[in-house]
Amino acid sequence: MTSNESSDSKKLSEGTIFGIGNPLLDIIAEVPVSFLEVYNLKANDAILASEAHRGLNESLLRDYPHHQFVAGGATQNSIRAATWLLQQPNVCVYMGCVGQDKYHQLLHDAASKAGLLLSYQICTNSEERIQTGTCLFN
Repeated sequence: MTSNESSDSKKLSEGTIFGIGNPLLDIIAEVPVSFLEVYNLKANDAILASEAHRGLNESLLRDYPHHQFVAGGATQNSIRAATWLLQQPNVCVYMGCVGQDKYHQLLHDAASKAGLLLSYQICTNSEERIQTGTCLFN
């Protein structure tokens, strides 16, 4: 780019960068070891939730109000990083599938706040309750 070109020519068009993946709502909170023990969890560990972890999200959100929500998942993290690097909202678009639950709205709000254009497909199934993916960080 020459010095004669206007700064407007540096602007990328809305939707220039596109990502599709599996979105997660990252829930970040500091909790005591006793909270981990209730759900048989270890510090600095990664697991897939099972029936034993039912109610964990609700308990954390209720009992530890100093939590934060971040739009996560590998592709969505990459799209957030690109948005941050470019410092131009709405240049990056993200698509993914979420459940029809309270977590999809929290995820949408967190991703929008990060400057992403979003197109979440809300999955409904009358036989099975599809949930938005969540990931807890301590």
